[in-house]
Amino acid sequence: MKVAFLGKGGSGKSTMATALVRALRERGMRVLAIDADHNMDLSYNLGAEPSIFLGADPDRIKEYAGSNRDDTFAAALATGLKNGRCFTLSPADAFTQSASIALEDGLLLMTAGPHTERVRSQEACSHSLAAPLKVYLPLLHLDPGEVVVIDERAGTDPVATGILSGVDLAVIVREPTVNSRRVAKQIQTELSFAKVPFLIVDNKINDLAT
Repeated sequence: MKVAFLGKGGSGKSTMATALVRALRERGMRVLAIDADHNMDLSYNLGAEPSIFLGADPDRIKEYAGSNRDDTFAAALATGLKNGRCFTLSPADAFTQSASIALEDGLLLMTAGPHTERVRSQEACSHSLAAPLKVYLPLLHLDPGEVVVIDERAGTDPVATGILSGVDLAVIVREPTVNSRRVAKQIQTELSFAKVPFLIVDNKINDLAT
């Protein structure tokens, strides 16, 4: 299963994603943790100091899908599907090996990474950092006992950019505040439009009593 955590910034999605990764590992599941946020909270929560980033060369995945670097990600995905290309965790394919780090036996971490010079110079937007996931997630084949946990960027952007088309379940983390509920509703609307299954988890509800 591929599970993505979404919500307003500060809602606790990174904390919940981290908790799920650790719970799955305790149960002997093989996990690929994907940190799609340039803030890299999931990476740091797992005790990692990553130096390998998807966003350093976003177009590289197109070649692994059998496409050209100047093709769109949608075209690269279509080419990969047509040619029967797939990514795997065990054993890890060449791209997964090159784009992830092993935190322990059975736990891989893939990180979109911080802003690059291309982003800072406005040659590309910050969405490009996680754009390879548009190709990677739909083409990733999981064996029994394997799970992907994705900590996404805040707000509705992950849905609007099409990255979540490759996930099986989206978890919307919601705080008991007007703004958080508003953002959660927006995400819910986008997920429904994209036909991505989702559930809502209310977080920090004990804060109402303080």
